Amino acid sequence: MAGVVALLTVVLSVFTVTSLALTGQTVEAQLKQSVEQAWDRTYNFLWRGSRDAPDFTGRNPLEASAQPEGMLLLLMTGGQVAQASRLNADWHAVELSAQDAERLAALAEETLRAQAAQDAALAELPAEEAEDVFDVRLTRTMDLDGGQSLVLSEVVDDEDGVAVVGVPTAAVDRMKAGLARVQVLGSLAALVLAGLLSWWWIRRALRPLGDVSHAAARVADVPMGSGEVSLAPYRVRGDLARPGDEVGDVGFALNQLIGSVDGAFEERNRSEQRLRTFVADASHELRTPLAAVRGYTEMIRLTEPLSDQGRESVARVLSQADRMGSLVEDLLLLARLDAGRDVPRGEVDLGEIVVDAVMDATAAGRDHTWTVDVPEDPVTMLGDGQQLAQLVANLLSNARKHTPAGTTVVVRLKEDGTCDAAQPRDRVTASGARTARLTVEDDGPGINPKLLPDLFDRFIRGDTARTTTEGSTGLGLSIVRSVARAHGGEATVESELGRTTFMVELPTA
Repeated sequence: MAGVVALLTVVLSVFTVTSLALTGQTVEAQLKQSVEQAWDRTYNFLWRGSRDAPDFTGRNPLEASAQPEGMLLLLMTGGQVAQASRLNADWHAVELSAQDAERLAALAEETLRAQAAQDAALAELPAEEAEDVFDVRLTRTMDLDGGQSLVLSEVVDDEDGVAVVGVPTAAVDRMKAGLARVQVLGSLAALVLAGLLSWWWIRRALRPLGDVSHAAARVADVPMGSGEVSLAPYRVRGDLARPGDEVGDVGFALNQLIGSVDGAFEERNRSEQRLRTFVADASHELRTPLAAVRGYTEMIRLTEPLSDQGRESVARVLSQADRMGSLVEDLLLLARLDAGRDVPRGEVDLGEIVVDAVMDATAAGRDHTWTVDVPEDPVTMLGDGQQLAQLVANLLSNARKHTPAGTTVVVRLKEDGTCDAAQPRDRVTASGARTARLTVEDDGPGINPKLLPDLFDRFIRGDTARTTTEGSTGLGLSIVRSVARAHGGEATVESELGRTTFMVELPTA
């Protein structure tokens, strides 16, 4: 748009300057013609009634008909000024000032000298060539007492008679200024009108491209990181995707891109579905042999005489079987959550779940300092109490396992996200729903910044960066985020040296 306006400005500026120049030349030509006509009328007036010599002492040529207002006249004969006058506003002849008369007389003398030089040059030419040469005519723009005037001087007879005629340029200057104003204002009006028309036309022409752009923006806003994604509803409508013009080509290309990406997402969805099915089936199938391993191991421990080393080995088998069972249950839970199954909804008190989880964590981690802050009133929400309890337990277990002894862990639950931890609102809060914000903050060594972007992914473990005394499957935080999202919330983390804060926002009832 700016480029079009700039082009129009340049074109109209060139047009205006050219028009002003042509108008100025036309007006100046008219002024020159006016002074020439005044001189011709003066010449005819001087020769009227005489064939031998002009009458320089009779009536004033200013009295001739059609002479212009403000006309100047100086008649010189024999080197002497015979008349020097001008027409005033009342069309009466008045004497010229001595200074003006002197200037016009100087021009008359210059005319005589130029005529004499020309006559001398013509004397050396053949007669037929000399006949085609006109008398000397001098034209000047002179500053006189009444302002600028265009003055014409020419010899009127062979006895050193010269007539000097002048016409004021003030009227012409006013005309030129008026025309200039009209043309400038007209050009500005034309520029504004052309700009508005161009703006309207460009907006109208580019409106389909804007629709295509909006379609692309809608595609860009689709969350594509995980889950089932379908871009078919975001395709550009048919009338904007017909090849043949620029907009149609862009719309057609965008639809092709959307189709290709949608196909890739469908393949990814099928692959993820196969993987989820495999994980769910494998986890389910592992339950039976794990139960058998645990049962036979318990039976051996209770019925068979074992040495101390044997009892220790059996205890380790039971411990690993329990760990394997927890891993299988976690995988099954993630598979169900990833499948997008509806979460069983029941009214639960999130505050009660948090208090119970902190009590369990205190019993399991007596070398840590645990602090809990929950509202006195119940913080109720609709959800699966077992899944929410696992969410809180996983956060506390993560704080216990990955921080050294003596670490202080502070657990806060606030409704409407008023807890002290500074966190941006997520999609739930942005929609205007009431939320509960759970934060788990510790003063441990912090998390390696390289791990933060992928911390909630599966099988991500920070053992190499943080002190740990227990094994970890790497699924705990992944379950935290999956459970939070299944309940319409979100889980985030902030960490720096000496402080780590996990935050979960959930919609309340």
